[in-house]
Amino acid sequence: MDMKHYHPLTVLFDIIGFFKNFGILAVILFLNKGSDSILFQIMGWVLLVSFVYTVVASIWKLFTNRYGTDERAFHLKSGIFKKTERTVNYEKIQNVQRYTSFLHKLLRMTSITFETGTSGVNANVPFSVLTRSEADRLESLVKRTSHPDSQIMNDEPQPDGGRWNETERVIHFTPTHQDLVKASFTSLSFLFFLAIASSLLAKIGALFHLEDTAEGWFESILSSGWMIAGFLAIVIMLSISVGILITFVKYGKYEIASDDKRIYISKGVLDETAFSIAKDRVQAVEITQSFMKRLLGLAEVKLISIGDIGDDDNEVSTLYPFLPMQRTYSIISELLPDYEVFQHMKKLPRKSLAARLLKPYWFWLIATILLVYFKPALLDFTYGWAIASAVLLAFIVARRLIVYHNTRYALTGSQIQLSQGMFEKTTFITRRDKIAEVSVKRSKLQQWMGLATIGFINRAKPVRYESLLDIPIQDAKRFYQWYAKRVTEVLLK
Repeated sequence: MDMKHYHPLTVLFDIIGFFKNFGILAVILFLNKGSDSILFQIMGWVLLVSFVYTVVASIWKLFTNRYGTDERAFHLKSGIFKKTERTVNYEKIQNVQRYTSFLHKLLRMTSITFETGTSGVNANVPFSVLTRSEADRLESLVKRTSHPDSQIMNDEPQPDGGRWNETERVIHFTPTHQDLVKASFTSLSFLFFLAIASSLLAKIGALFHLEDTAEGWFESILSSGWMIAGFLAIVIMLSISVGILITFVKYGKYEIASDDKRIYISKGVLDETAFSIAKDRVQAVEITQSFMKRLLGLAEVKLISIGDIGDDDNEVSTLYPFLPMQRTYSIISELLPDYEVFQHMKKLPRKSLAARLLKPYWFWLIATILLVYFKPALLDFTYGWAIASAVLLAFIVARRLIVYHNTRYALTGSQIQLSQGMFEKTTFITRRDKIAEVSVKRSKLQQWMGLATIGFINRAKPVRYESLLDIPIQDAKRFYQWYAKRVTEVLLK
């Protein structure tokens, strides 16, 4: 087995990463160049030493760190002063994530991370800079483990830079231009431009004293309704255009595909992100609808996995965040045939609502005691504190009513599905064989009213704990008996 050095361009990316982290500090120190402040001088020397250390350490690691592959595992050697050797079997890989930044594209490179289900510094196997052909080769080794029946056709590179024939992929979803426009309004990204524009206008006005030099001009604009309407229309159209552009750059070239073993998600125009996960590694499916998405009939579907799934900014585990609700149901069944979304679920009984309304209002009680003690004159009312207390109580009661109304559940076959939330509604779907632990609890009030709270834990990162409050005790017992059948399923596997 030949051990390889990492790509020399890794040094360049390390330097760029340093400036990304400390660029603002470097600009501040540059603007205060020549300052007599001891603090700025110390910070300048610390920044210089850190930069030199980053460059030297990156070059040193280039010569000392190596990696190799065989039919079973990655073999990694690292360390400058303390040498470390690590072996990661392909079977331990949960997810594969590719990220190709704009700079990667310019240099015809990419990065790839193989994510395991463990935690800690050595949980993942990252390659920050690789040629695309090398990344394809490494990914093929992992895929071949999950596709044991696949055959290597030849060693000649394929047109796309890969080396192995893959199982034919089926594309399930690509957003249309109409979907991208709707997504731009749903994400409200154009509002950020409005906020930035208003902030810049205020700063420019303060800098150039526009209030004094152009007072007459502003008065003439404000006195004309047509001028105001035209100005607002231009700002709104520009904001919407910028919002659509931001959405296109972020979600353009979005694609959801799958083969018989894996799910593939790719997106991005300038920066590209590609993510794949073995279907049997999916622990659960989560469908989330914000208030705006519920109004427009859209939803976001997220795959819950044992391993790390990128970061929140990349949203790589999310099937397109603005899927039409009906398409959401069908695409889950297409990607994960073992999962099914039940549109008709069971409601909680009326006694569950009574139990929720009878539970203590501790937060309201503490807040009211503080209001009575301090008696603040809110909104210029002498008894404003009493009004605030009443409004808070009404909000808490309304919240309990809405959450009760939105709560649904279904326990069918080997699958459980929970739907809960106030303004943001979340539906969580998992299978019995993916649940690690269950619990059934009853408070005194629940015992008196014949209710219980069920809970279960899914192996994920972080661990997912889901619970359902105030269901009938008969359903809680059925849930416990339902989970007991998991032993048979696990033994059969």
